[in-house]
Amino acid sequence: MTYFADSYQGARQNFLEAAERSNARIKSYPQPHLRGLDGEVLSVDVAELGVRHASHVALVIAGTHGAEGYAASAIMCRWLDGRTTLPTGVGVALVHAVNPWSFSFKTRTTENNVDLNRNFLSAWSVRENLAYRELAQFLHCSPMDAQEMLNAYRSYRAYLDTHGWHLENDILSGQTDHPDGLYYAGTGPEWANTNFRRILQAHAGKASHVGFIDFHTGVGEFGEVVHLVCAPKGSEARRQAMQWWKLDEVDGSPFKAGALPAYQGLLCQAISDELPDCRVAGAVVEFGTSDAYGMFRSDGTDRWLRNEGRSDPAVSLLRDQYRNACTPPDVPWRKLVLDAGPRCIDDLVTGLSEWTG
Repeated sequence: MTYFADSYQGARQNFLEAAERSNARIKSYPQPHLRGLDGEVLSVDVAELGVRHASHVALVIAGTHGAEGYAASAIMCRWLDGRTTLPTGVGVALVHAVNPWSFSFKTRTTENNVDLNRNFLSAWSVRENLAYRELAQFLHCSPMDAQEMLNAYRSYRAYLDTHGWHLENDILSGQTDHPDGLYYAGTGPEWANTNFRRILQAHAGKASHVGFIDFHTGVGEFGEVVHLVCAPKGSEARRQAMQWWKLDEVDGSPFKAGALPAYQGLLCQAISDELPDCRVAGAVVEFGTSDAYGMFRSDGTDRWLRNEGRSDPAVSLLRDQYRNACTPPDVPWRKLVLDAGPRCIDDLVTGLSEWTG
């Protein structure tokens, strides 16, 4: 399990060393004006393999939600050490720590408390999220009182049982009117947003076909691997992704509402926006980490630490707890991640190489 690091610095070192062992081309994109938790330089590092300016580019992304990146980083290192020869005409770009500040500080959101995976909007305006306004009373509670947190969760579930679980999907879609809340999209593009677009142009700007994986943790039951394909039903992009990972449309949704939330501002949606002449397909790949209460508690803790609890004496311990909630220090879980994650990349590369037309 040595691929798993406990800090951003450790994860970055592991990745760069694995990339060097694979003779990958490495390009770093430092984040200006900010330092990490331990005063370290913050950087998005891209390891490129295969032919330069390939027609088919497999894009693999780690760390969109900061602390979730520890698992994705380990997957990338394992894949680099075990990879075989790439198919002709295919290039691979591994984007490590796309949100480096949050990776280092063991949180979900950027330095401005913005959820990067809701920040890739095409237009900016404050839009009221009525569901979030209704549910904030349960989501904005202190994790330092265990009974208060449990009561808030029970009240949250009771409210949704009464008024409909579609409201949970509504809050997950993103919001712009609670800057101290979860899933906050911000008021404009974050540095990590504009930098990712720069990376797309540099490493996939000449491609005709791009396949992607954005690795995350949290959605699904503990030990479950969930593929979230956001492309519309009936589209070529959806058909390709479903074929690559042998997915079935009749598989149940991991969300209690029974359907995928109508996400707005996803990072993966920006790939098509930035590369309009390119065919794009892929998935957000999630590794389930906990039960529903565990996720409610960890997300609530992270939100509290960015706001009311930022000066609490236990901040460091709570940050480590949040990292461990995102990347459990559990041997069977980490074995699953190191087995299934690289296979997902292999399936992406193989499927992409066969995508013609």
